[in-house]
Amino acid sequence: MAASAMKTVLDFAEKAAAAAATVAGKALRITGKAAWVVGTTGIVLGVPLIWAMGREQTQLEYESLLEAQQRTLLGL
Repeated sequence: MAASAMKTVLDFAEKAAAAAATVAGKALRITGKAAWVVGTTGIVLGVPLIWAMGREQTQLEYESLLEAQQRTLLGL
């Protein structure tokens, strides 16, 4: 009788471990897909935004330099 009970416990543990592994695998796949979507979206939207911000900063620095040169030429 003890051997039969032990076999039942082992079968239950084996099935529980298999179910846990299946759930963990699905969770990892879903998490990986979500991370890929977030990362790709960040690159597609973030890189052009950063590039435009850099260009605008360069434009502002150039305008400031021109304004300083004009003041120097006019003696202000």
